[in-house]
Amino acid sequence: MAAGLPDEVVSNIELLTTELVTNAITHAKVSQSEQIIVRLVLRDGVRVEVIDPGPPFDPRPVKPDPGSTSGWGLFFVDTVATSWGVEPEEGLGKKVWFEVGP
Repeated sequence: MAAGLPDEVVSNIELLTTELVTNAITHAKVSQSEQIIVRLVLRDGVRVEVIDPGPPFDPRPVKPDPGSTSGWGLFFVDTVATSWGVEPEEGLGKKVWFEVGP
């Protein structure tokens, strides 16, 4: 990853990116002919964008049941990221993004 980032920040980026890509595979119903695009943008902090062909949605994470084995992805993103959101991505579907950093 980027030199100089604390190990905890790198671990958070890896966790949240994995969650968003898993959500894209699970919920966007990506076919073999479609793509999931992951962008990493380094600025003052780090921004990760996951683009998939699914439609945008209203980002309302809910805290899953403590015993649940699923439904934690957006809860983690909302808890760990500095900011995050969902936007239409013209011609491609939607972009779910998060930022971590100062």
